[in-house]
Amino acid sequence: MGIIKASKLAFEYIRRDEEGNVEGITRAVDDVDLDVKQGEFIAVLGHNGSGKSTLAKHLNAILYPTEGTVWVDGRDTSDENHLWKIRQTAGMVFQNPDNQIIGQIVEEDVGFGPENLGVPTKEIWERVEESLKAVGMYE
Repeated sequence: MGIIKASKLAFEYIRRDEEGNVEGITRAVDDVDLDVKQGEFIAVLGHNGSGKSTLAKHLNAILYPTEGTVWVDGRDTSDENHLWKIRQTAGMVFQNPDNQIIGQIVEEDVGFGPENLGVPTKEIWERVEESLKAVGMYE
């Protein structure tokens, strides 16, 4: 099995009215099989609305399959016990840069990743300083 594998993956967006009744269903991903080996590069191409982002959101368990299964490094993405390990393996960069800014100042933004990995606070600030100096942004 590759680092990323999907088997018969399908996903449906369900539209509901104000009372919660189903108004419509859109099948955004339909019966996708995928097997990506570690170190392999792939491209997913298609028109707007063709399901590219929906597929990508399955690779780090932002979305869960309506049908089928997705594995990342041998872990089933629908198993919440594996959520953090999956997200450490398969990241996501969002299209809108404003959605990627976390902190009010650069230091907070740089320290966000290590904080979520459970790095102790003192070490986070040491890493932040070292990282900003390494890329010429410390001043």
